[in-house]
Amino acid sequence: MKKTSPKKVNGLGYRDSSFSSDHHQTQKNGAHNMEEMLQSINFLRFVLDNVYSGIIVCNEHSQIIFMNKVYAELLKTDPQEAVGKNIKEYFPGSRLSHVIATGIPELGQRCSLKTEAVLLVNRIPLKYDGKIVGVILQTVLRDYKDFTDLVRKLNMLEKKVKHHEMALETIFSPKYNFDSIIGESQQIKEIKLLAQKYARADSPILILGPTGTGKELFAHAIHAASNRNLGPFVCLNCATVPKDLLESELFGYEEGAFTGAKKGGKPGLIELAHGGTLYLDEIGELPLAAQAKLLRIIEDKVLTKVGGIRSSEIDFRLIAATNRDLQEMIQRGEFRRDLFYRLNTMILNIPPLGKRPEDIPLLINHFLKAAGRPECRLHKETQEALGHYHWPGNVRELKNIIERALSLCEKDELNLEHLPVEIFKPNLTINMSGNSDTSLSQKMSNFEKTLLLNAFQAAQGNMSKTAKLLGISRSVLYEKFQKYSLAPSKK
Repeated sequence: MKKTSPKKVNGLGYRDSSFSSDHHQTQKNGAHNMEEMLQSINFLRFVLDNVYSGIIVCNEHSQIIFMNKVYAELLKTDPQEAVGKNIKEYFPGSRLSHVIATGIPELGQRCSLKTEAVLLVNRIPLKYDGKIVGVILQTVLRDYKDFTDLVRKLNMLEKKVKHHEMALETIFSPKYNFDSIIGESQQIKEIKLLAQKYARADSPILILGPTGTGKELFAHAIHAASNRNLGPFVCLNCATVPKDLLESELFGYEEGAFTGAKKGGKPGLIELAHGGTLYLDEIGELPLAAQAKLLRIIEDKVLTKVGGIRSSEIDFRLIAATNRDLQEMIQRGEFRRDLFYRLNTMILNIPPLGKRPEDIPLLINHFLKAAGRPECRLHKETQEALGHYHWPGNVRELKNIIERALSLCEKDELNLEHLPVEIFKPNLTINMSGNSDTSLSQKMSNFEKTLLLNAFQAAQGNMSKTAKLLGISRSVLYEKFQKYSLAPSKK
C-alpha cells in the first residue's frame, strides 16, 4: 500500500493537512473575537466620555483604572496619566477606602476637589462573587452650585404650586356667609330666614331683585350653609361673556370643536362645579340654545361638552339670579318657559334698599369699618340726606358713595360737601314744559346752570368745595360762573 507524504508547515514540522486547516480557522476566529471585544471597549469608553456625569473607576486598592473626560476636565488632568494613581492624589480626604471596607454606597455626598470646584457625588461599590473589587465614583452634578440652584428652583416651584392651589381654593370658595348680610329690618330678616331654609335643600334657586341689592351675597351664603359647602363655588356672570362664547365657557369643549379650540379641549364651569354649586348671575342673558342644554343637564345630571359625543355624570346645584322680569321675557320668546318653571320652585326676592331705610345706618357703619375709618361720623344733615335718598343703585350705590366721601373727607366727619349733588338735591330737575321752541343746547345750559347754583349753595359759597362737589377744577368752575354771569365767591 502506497504511503501518503506528509506536508511541511511553516518549517515547524510535518502536520496533517486537515489539522493545519482547523488551526488557521481557530486563529482567524480568535482575532475576530479580539477585534469585537476591542470595539466594545472603545464604544463603552466613548459613551462614558460623553455622559454628563464625571465617572472614575477604582480597584480595591483605591487605584484609578478609568477616568472619563468629564472628570478629567474637572480635575484639570490627563485621563490616561491618572490611571494607576491613588484616588487621594486628587481627593486627599477621599472616603473610597471606607466604602471598600463597608460595601455600603454613599449617595449625594458633598465633595471638595483640589481645585475650587465643589461636587455632589455618589460612591458605589463594585461586587463580584460577593467580594468588593472596586468602586465607581460618579458626580451627580458637576458643581455643587448646580445643586443649590436646583434646590432653589424646586423650592420656588413648590411655592408656586401652593400659591396656585390656594388661588384655586380662593376662586372656588364662598367669600360670604349669612353673617355678612347686614340688616335688621323685617324684610331682610325674613329673606335671610327663607334663604337658610333653602340652603338645606338641593333644588335650583332663583334670586330676583334690582341691581346692587346683594343677590350674589345671598348665593355665597346659601352655598356656605349647604351640605355642599366643602365643594367648589363657581360663578359666572352671563352678561360679561360674549354670547357666542357662553356655551363653550359653561359646558366646556373637546379638542377641535371649533377654530381656535385649545389642544386637549377645556373643562366648562359646570364641570368645575361638580360636587358643589354653580351660580349664574344675569341668567336672562343666556341664549335660548344654551338654556335648553342647561335644562337638560339639570334634569338628567349628564354633561356633554361642545363638540363631544361622550357624556359624563355631573352633580351640582344651580343658583341663578337676574334683575330682569323673566315672565315678560317668556312672552317675548327670550326665555324658555320650561327652564323658568324648573327654577321657579325656590325663589328669593331681595328687597331694594329704598324699602328698608332702617338698614342704611347699619350698612354705613359696616362700610366705614371695612374702609378702616370706624371713627368717622356723619353730620346730622348728611344722615338725613342719605336717609331720604331713594337709592336706585341700592346697597352697591351706598357703598360707592361712602367710599367716595371718605376719599374727600380730610377729618373724621362726613358733610354734605362730601356727597354727590344728587344725594342732597334728589328733586333736581329741569322744567321741560316751557317753550317748545327751546333748543336742546339751551335746555342743557339751563341744567348746567342749575347744577352750579345748587352745588354752590350746598358748599355754602365756598368755590373750592363747590369744585370738589362737581368734580371739576377751580379754574373750570370760574369759567362756568363767568359764562352764566353768576357771581362767584372769593373764598
